[in-house]
Amino acid sequence: MYQIQVLTIRFLNRSALMKTILVPTDFSPNAIHAVHYAASLIQQKGGRLLLVHTLDYTVSVSPEGVPLLPVEAPLIEESEEALDSLAQELRNEFGFRFEVETFCLFGPLIPLLNEQVKTQAVDLVVMGTKGASNYLDRLIGTYTSTYIKEAICPVLVVPAQVSFRPIQHIAYASDLETEETSYLKQLFQLASHLGSEVNIINISSEQTLNIVPDAQILTSIQKHFPQQKYSIAQLKHPDVVAGLKEFVQENHMDVLAVSIQDRDFLESLFHHSVTKQLALKAFVPLLTLPANSYQDLNKRPVPQKAAI
Repeated sequence: MYQIQVLTIRFLNRSALMKTILVPTDFSPNAIHAVHYAASLIQQKGGRLLLVHTLDYTVSVSPEGVPLLPVEAPLIEESEEALDSLAQELRNEFGFRFEVETFCLFGPLIPLLNEQVKTQAVDLVVMGTKGASNYLDRLIGTYTSTYIKEAICPVLVVPAQVSFRPIQHIAYASDLETEETSYLKQLFQLASHLGSEVNIINISSEQTLNIVPDAQILTSIQKHFPQQKYSIAQLKHPDVVAGLKEFVQENHMDVLAVSIQDRDFLESLFHHSVTKQLALKAFVPLLTLPANSYQDLNKRPVPQKAAI
């Protein structure tokens, strides 16, 4: 059991709307599941849904991403047709409530996605899960696991078992030991888009180090975000990860958010353990927040139009 020790409330501005969601897809069942999840998410607020498929050829490309050596034309045509078909399916299914754009790109996945995030002014990347080898890779997929460590905007990882429901409550796991401003800025902005409430959760055990006084971090949060609505709960539990899972389940959190700086903690969340049953992927999407968001590094660009 856990014990709640601190709770504070502030005001949240819900006027902002979700603008652009990007979903990379390889047309696998898990990727298609993520596409439909993203479509359900964006239809509530309106905006643009970008479908991206990459072809990683070992050929030279121009600065614009155009192959300089011949590639298999049938494969390119097949990929573009699959994207167009998926886009039209979404338009029909969701009644043309939002824009759907498609991108078939040449080159390695990670730099291509990050370039699209910047040029298309993406608010959120949504990715599906996929089986792989060990720990985090095994549970959310090699490409997804690799990308969230290099992403420049928030990434929502959607487990194949999770059906869409409105994101009303987001739990943000914090150790209250490091500067949280850049992560919370991204989280509050996204929560404002979604109309979600943020719950900052700090779970400590007897093994938890408390180098920086909690009050110092809490004061910093209140100073930087005086007009935001959020709750802060400090919990005691013998197992930090088990306590977090318990809190998420018992308080009906819709999403678990973590900062990507704490990779050891991120790995521990997904460490496969049958006895402790800590595979969070089975019941809640994971929102990862990068250390360096492109929106902080550069002025938000004007998005470029693609095929519609």
